[in-house]
Amino acid sequence: MQEEKKNPKNPVWSFFSSVRLTLALLIIIALAAVIGTVVPQQEAAGESLQKLPPALAGIVKFLQVTDLYHSPWFLLLMGLLTVNLVVCSLNRLPVSLRLYRRRPGPDRPGLYDALPPDRVLEAEGGVEAEADRMERALRKTLGNVERKQGDQAVWLAAHRGAWSYFGVYAVHAGVLVIILGAVIGSILGFDGHVNIPEGGSVDAIELRGGKGEMKLGFEVRCDDFDVEFYDSGMPKLYRSDLSFMKGGEIRARGVLMVNHPLEFEGIRFYQSTYGAVPGEAVLVITGKGQRTVRRARQGERFDIEGGKAQVEILRIEGNLMRMGPAVKIGVREGDRALSFWVFKFIDAIEEQNPGITRQVPQFNAGLYRPYRFGLEGIETSFYTGLKVNRDPGVPVVGTGAFLLVAGFLLTFFSSHRQIFVRVDRRNGKTRVSVAGQSSRDPAKLDRAVARAVRIYRGEAS
Repeated sequence: MQEEKKNPKNPVWSFFSSVRLTLALLIIIALAAVIGTVVPQQEAAGESLQKLPPALAGIVKFLQVTDLYHSPWFLLLMGLLTVNLVVCSLNRLPVSLRLYRRRPGPDRPGLYDALPPDRVLEAEGGVEAEADRMERALRKTLGNVERKQGDQAVWLAAHRGAWSYFGVYAVHAGVLVIILGAVIGSILGFDGHVNIPEGGSVDAIELRGGKGEMKLGFEVRCDDFDVEFYDSGMPKLYRSDLSFMKGGEIRARGVLMVNHPLEFEGIRFYQSTYGAVPGEAVLVITGKGQRTVRRARQGERFDIEGGKAQVEILRIEGNLMRMGPAVKIGVREGDRALSFWVFKFIDAIEEQNPGITRQVPQFNAGLYRPYRFGLEGIETSFYTGLKVNRDPGVPVVGTGAFLLVAGFLLTFFSSHRQIFVRVDRRNGKTRVSVAGQSSRDPAKLDRAVARAVRIYRGEAS
């Protein structure tokens, strides 16, 4: 069965072992990557799609161009490339193994014919002594030396770089490992965002692509947020002081800035954006001859009337219906519950709309008698916008990148160099003939031969 698969007449095997297929797939994937870079992806594509003609927008949606890297056709391309690389590697591996194991004999006929003069040396010593000298020179040059003894001569063979035959497999393996890392990240990882008000905390994030909410398994609290501006009003620097809490205890703290992410339990947090939100509302409560000032955030509660009634800040609006800052208050006393709005500029509103508090009871800040609520102002605070992701495939992709670079270095900057030497007697002198061959880069072979000769002559060490 294995032989049938490797039979070049097998059309399926021939198709997937084609280098042309590899080139075609790489070109298509590269073009797709360019499209994915130019065309806004996922949420960022919404506004762009609305500007397109309906027919073109339909084609874009059908091809999933705005979520290109998760589209079926892009995944199909990656799958085809994976199969292609595996088949190409299996198809070529037996040849590479033969080349790696092959050790041509240093005494084969014709090897030392037509050598240039600088490759044929004469010496006064005996054959054995000169062979020993040359063997030491070859060991310093290439490292591995094999010696063959004959009746009239001694032959030496040295080689280095046989692993260069496997550089292409390291490249293939690197690409496959990178694809594997991307798949792991896509399946086991996630990408989302969250906004945390200054002083607030969250335990969940919104997943990208409208995939809903996901619990983190811990809380993230924004202890402090600072932003600095240029004179033009553009933000110069913004940073978030974060605390990571689990089980009610702070497990880690850190300062988050742009390009300086934080990581907790394998989840990375990036400073993405920020914004202003209504912070504390400053309320003035008058009644029963008393005047009380309270500060409260949205969602906070406090007691009045000696604890008989509870006030809750339901909403805080910076400009409600263009009538200025307003706070919606809920008051509960036993089974009785009511809610109403408290406006900062209620006097001006009543001047422009006489009787509005009678017509719209919810605008009556004295609805809960004998108390009357007033709004001195709303203190603006910031929220920090964080990008949150986990990608367990990153180490795998890093490993693949290492293999890819190592494979390219091995393929293009390494070669299998072999030097062959014959030491014999001729015309009463010892003759040392030096030949060589290389899988590529003949200039590098020439340098290796020249160095071995210099060491043999004592001109180098």
